[in-house]
Amino acid sequence: MSLVEVRDQGAVRTITLNRPERRNATSAELVAALNDSLPLPTEESVRAIVLTGNGPSFSSGGDLKAAPVPIEPGSRRMREVFNPTILRLATLPVPVIAAVNGPALGAGLSLALAADLRVASSRAVFSSGFVDVGLATDTGSSFFLPRLVGHGRAFDILTTGRRVGPEEALAIGLVNRVVDHEELLPAAVALAELLAAKPGIAVPALKELLDVAGGNSLAAQLEAEARMYDRAATHPHRIAAKKAMVAKMSSDRSAASAGDRSLDSPQPG
Repeated sequence: MSLVEVRDQGAVRTITLNRPERRNATSAELVAALNDSLPLPTEESVRAIVLTGNGPSFSSGGDLKAAPVPIEPGSRRMREVFNPTILRLATLPVPVIAAVNGPALGAGLSLALAADLRVASSRAVFSSGFVDVGLATDTGSSFFLPRLVGHGRAFDILTTGRRVGPEEALAIGLVNRVVDHEELLPAAVALAELLAAKPGIAVPALKELLDVAGGNSLAAQLEAEARMYDRAATHPHRIAAKKAMVAKMSSDRSAASAGDRSLDSPQPG
């Protein structure tokens, strides 16, 4: 059985963590398989990604029943397997949507946070949990979480290890949408299809601009937007979309004008 299942449907790739018997615990092997499932820069056919879990959990985090791993300063496993995958997931040029079907705990929380958008099932639960086993955090939670919910809420969630339900997660900005459990995957795929259908590089360009905005001054961000405009405006899909929009506007104006003329014409009485 594959640790990660991949399904391409149109321009959307659905990636499913597939260790349901271990609640999709993040073994080094599963994380490596996830890395391998992400699209290469040459795979232009993939324009959006949905990441979800098989079974009752999105991911229960680190596998506490896995074979012991020697503890090293800096953790070689973190640096060689986990961190590259989190970095690659977060910096893909295409949008990534986490369809959180159940508990997202520890490193599972980090996987959800590394996505651009999070659609949560009514059964979703979020918790760091590292503090309860004497650890701080890893796999990016200390980076992503305060950017989503603010320093104070992130400190609360990370230091107490408490569980955050779907409604609270929505209220504090940890997730973007909450849907009934049965509607989760259709809702996430529909959102991915919507983003994938946007013309040219508009969505990837916005992702890149938002990624750098936090570290830029206003002047630097305006310059970044100007540079991005030049890149986006010359993309052939954008040019085609603009032509189609102009043609539709002309057609709509012609139809409206014809309708106005018909109102001025004598009507059969």
